[in-house]
Amino acid sequence: MSPTAMPASSTHHTIALERSHRLPGGQSMTDLSGLVVDRARNAEVWDKDGKRYIDFFTGVGVCNIGHAHPRFLAEVGEQLSACAVGTFYTDARSRYYELLAAQLPERLGKIHMFSTGSEAVEAAVKLARAATGKHEVVSFWGGFHGKTQGALSLHGGPRKHRSGPFPPGSHQVPYAYCYRCPLQLEHSTCGQACVDLAEQSIENGSVGDIAAIIVEPVQGTNGNIIPPAGYLRAVRRLADRHGALLILDEVITGFGRTGALFAFEHDPEVRPDVVVLGKAMASGVPASAVVSRSELVEGTSFGQPSAAASTFGGNPLASAAALATLGILLDEGLPGRARALGEKVARRLASWTEEFPFVGNAANVGLMVGVELVEPGTRRPLPKDVTRRIFQDLLAEGVLAMAYDSRIRIYPPLSIPEDHLDEGLAAFESVFRSMRSLRSTQQ
Repeated sequence: MSPTAMPASSTHHTIALERSHRLPGGQSMTDLSGLVVDRARNAEVWDKDGKRYIDFFTGVGVCNIGHAHPRFLAEVGEQLSACAVGTFYTDARSRYYELLAAQLPERLGKIHMFSTGSEAVEAAVKLARAATGKHEVVSFWGGFHGKTQGALSLHGGPRKHRSGPFPPGSHQVPYAYCYRCPLQLEHSTCGQACVDLAEQSIENGSVGDIAAIIVEPVQGTNGNIIPPAGYLRAVRRLADRHGALLILDEVITGFGRTGALFAFEHDPEVRPDVVVLGKAMASGVPASAVVSRSELVEGTSFGQPSAAASTFGGNPLASAAALATLGILLDEGLPGRARALGEKVARRLASWTEEFPFVGNAANVGLMVGVELVEPGTRRPLPKDVTRRIFQDLLAEGVLAMAYDSRIRIYPPLSIPEDHLDEGLAAFESVFRSMRSLRSTQQ
């Protein structure tokens, strides 16, 4: 039977059919959930069996405006029916550039679109090397910037194990995760010693040819790790001391997730040279961007015709989706809503660390939430067999969340109704309360 003649599939048949043709290495969330999506609206998802879920996943923070927003569907549908491909000038892209530039500092008013976060990160590094004439790049422990070879070379952790060799010139230094301080110090008295250690690492490990320092304002893939106030400012000074560009990877933090349109806005003294955008930029239509300024690359290899071109970058469909997304975010005040709901979430998280001995650290900025689970009385990560059970219990409660590891990541839509947010958080509490067998080793 040909694929077009295939009868309507059951959940089991759909999964079996895909797995029979698919290379391994797909997203953990897919296989662990066994979910076949039927439809989604705002913060709700229904599977093919009719079960409803609160979406605290949103495709790893991709759908900040919520699923199937009527305005998004109308504007993207109109563009799809007109023209979807090509890199010619279009009203959609020119209007998007105008609207995005109006939200950015003047020094960051130039934009180039790509299709994925990895692609944009690679382009940002290429830009920095062309602009400075240097070749080394500094990134951070726990940082994650994509899965292409160049982007993966910037990763500071085990995800790159057995994937080399990588391009030369990458150096990793500690990130400020105060719950797990690399120097075992207290933030109140450390004076941001991890930045001093980064300086020493660069001095002793590099050849003195630093083109860029790339950092996430909040480390997403590492568990939504929020650095202390003033940390990015200190990293800015570190870049200045080495004549390097500061690249902020806002692929996850951008477009309202942290309670500001861009996370760097939380500290007006942080002045990035380059910002990388992606994920929520176009609400599921693949789109990313590098934002910088023209004078950095005029007359360089990066600025030559087609040097930064991308087959799908800035195509009419992606541009219309990005324009609709940004318009909705601004017109509906969704970054401010994320900030207000985040204050409510913060109060809830504070109670989790008090009530549940296995919640070692829980913090959020806006609706970017990280919860670290540990063996009670220690800081050892909770074993995977326990966290996978938590994930499955949450599924049974009707909640989709990246809760299959000891570092839980929560990304609800910024448009989530307050009662749906409460429902999802209550499901977490119900599952946590069922874990009565986990007692503190100190008791």
